[in-house]
Amino acid sequence: MNLKFLAFSKILFAIVFVISLSFAGYLVGNNISQRVIGKSLAKQVISTSTVGKSSRLQTLLNEIVIEQKIPGAVMYITTLKGSWLGASGVNNLSTKTRMKPTDGFAIASMSKTFLAVVVLKLVEQGKIQLDRAIATYLPRDISPHIINSDKITVRQLLNHTSGVAEYLDTKEFIQATAKRSRSHPWTAREAIQYMYQEQPKANPGEKFIYTDCNYILLELIVENITRGTLAQAIRSQILKPLGLKHTFTELREPTIGEVATGYGDRNKDGKLDSYAKVNDGNGLGDGGLVSTAEDLAKFAKALFVKKTLLSSNMIKEMLKFRDNGEGYSYGLGVERFSSPLAKAIGHSGIAYGFATLLAYLPNQNTTIIVLLNNQNVDIKSVARTGLQVVENK
Repeated sequence: MNLKFLAFSKILFAIVFVISLSFAGYLVGNNISQRVIGKSLAKQVISTSTVGKSSRLQTLLNEIVIEQKIPGAVMYITTLKGSWLGASGVNNLSTKTRMKPTDGFAIASMSKTFLAVVVLKLVEQGKIQLDRAIATYLPRDISPHIINSDKITVRQLLNHTSGVAEYLDTKEFIQATAKRSRSHPWTAREAIQYMYQEQPKANPGEKFIYTDCNYILLELIVENITRGTLAQAIRSQILKPLGLKHTFTELREPTIGEVATGYGDRNKDGKLDSYAKVNDGNGLGDGGLVSTAEDLAKFAKALFVKKTLLSSNMIKEMLKFRDNGEGYSYGLGVERFSSPLAKAIGHSGIAYGFATLLAYLPNQNTTIIVLLNNQNVDIKSVARTGLQVVENK
């Protein structure tokens, strides 16, 4: 009797062990319940030839988290054969709460793609012209303070060729953020004032210079035209139509779901520090959104795959890229990556203790989303490693 009980105990332990290993990563296929990661992903079918990669991808993610000292990570990959969504590590170093695939991340500059979509929708509605001067659309009390506002076009803000100065780099803004509570969110009007005395980095249209101020100005334009907040515009134009129920503008809208804590080497001492109480522009148009892997996957599918989010003309405009001469180019709120993600389009983000990336590879019809709560990691290399597993490299 004791021997039978011992044998039964070993079998039970083995079952529990296997389940615990596979819990953090989910393979989306015929036999996966919709309650695990949501109906939209559960409907996809994966071939048996790809099933074995589920454990390989989870193992890879676990190794990346350990080797690169990342508190936690979420990865999503979809191909013609199916999709995989997994998580590893923790979403908070203090509480040691296990990271879940459904956890939210501040997506930083990836938010620029959402703002660009809103602007292009206003173009579709005839409320904005891409090649008209921004002085036409900016609030009248702000336009005179922006050098070349009568020459810079909306398109040049979208593709970072306006030459405007940067607010984030000013000594005054950096000092202000050190004392700024998260209970006192920044407004675009406040942030833009920090570049009023700064000289332009280039003449309008002269060259590509990535500057967050471009998207602060776009935020002001959207709010001036819609007579509402950018958060409201993003919600009405994108989030509601696509059913993105776990995406919100940080510090502007109520927090939805569980959100990971961001970390980074803020003191340059090799140690990870929390960004939980830092307010260095959170919620602004250059990087204000918090989202999940599943919501970002829906957004990418509507924009790049089904192409239902924008008209065909606006998609063509969005994908007109300006090269920086180093293999990297930028469209209207969209990056075209160089190595190690050659020919992929999407956007990355590094801020607030997070590193995020959404990349769509048109030639392979493959999308990868990587979300990390450590901003000091080369996220493009992480994504490339995940793709190599899928591509059998």
